[in-house]
Amino acid sequence: MKKMIPYYQKKKIYGFLFITPWLVGFLLFFVVPFVQSCLYAFQDLSPAPEGMTGEWIGTYNFSYALFRDTEFLIQCAASLKELVTVPLILVYSICFAMLLKKEYVGRTTMRAIAFLPVIIGSGVLMDILKTDVFSTGVKGAETAYLFSGGGLTSLFTAMGLSQDIIGFINNVISRIFDLTWRSGVQILLFLAGLHNIPSYVYEAADIEGANALEQFFKITLPMLTPMILLNIVYSVIDIFSDFGNSIIKMIYNMAFTNMRFGYSSALSILYFLMIGVVLVIVYLIMKRFIVQAED
Repeated sequence: MKKMIPYYQKKKIYGFLFITPWLVGFLLFFVVPFVQSCLYAFQDLSPAPEGMTGEWIGTYNFSYALFRDTEFLIQCAASLKELVTVPLILVYSICFAMLLKKEYVGRTTMRAIAFLPVIIGSGVLMDILKTDVFSTGVKGAETAYLFSGGGLTSLFTAMGLSQDIIGFINNVISRIFDLTWRSGVQILLFLAGLHNIPSYVYEAADIEGANALEQFFKITLPMLTPMILLNIVYSVIDIFSDFGNSIIKMIYNMAFTNMRFGYSSALSILYFLMIGVVLVIVYLIMKRFIVQAED
């Protein structure tokens, strides 16, 4: 008699099969270049007719970046400031996912539109759209009236709001375009999380007289905490790895403009470690709030 495989083992097998393509790509396109970058970071590389020639200089590139190159630390601080976008992405994605979960005519089309930026979008494409399509000038979409809150400034001033609050609101409005293009994966993950919440939980809450707001904060939000953590990690990595990021440009220019490949590799390793520290801090803060659903 053929032995049956337990259900939980089948789930493990299916999970491994799903991640196999990513695992192969990770080994081929990340591990190998990462090891090469680590070796380059300890050398002074220069182009030569036969390829790259390097002189072993130890940790000089790292010490120079941390203690002598003030521009690198400034760019790191500027990159950290971009993390203020993460809460906006999460709120935007949750709201959009809840709208896409409801049943109405054209829901499938709306879901496809929500994920469309992930399919066709890239950092380069978004920069082109900002500069050539949505912009009113050469400064990019930030100067376009459609993506600015300038039209509301007079209204907020008449309401008596301070310039700091008005500046914050205008900054949020100007980020709508970026939020839309950065939230496709997050919306999809939140949508999957919403569908994973059992309907009987909401039915029980209705019987107990809980309103929609109470159900959101007592049921939906706690049950989405695993997806919130996942989306925070994804958003942080997406922001730090965007080509428009100033430190990414610095690393790129250091290698392909200044031809300092060893120093560029050292900068990339330090940047990688900084991202890892940020993710560890995020995990340590979020793990106490994670609600695990029972099978």
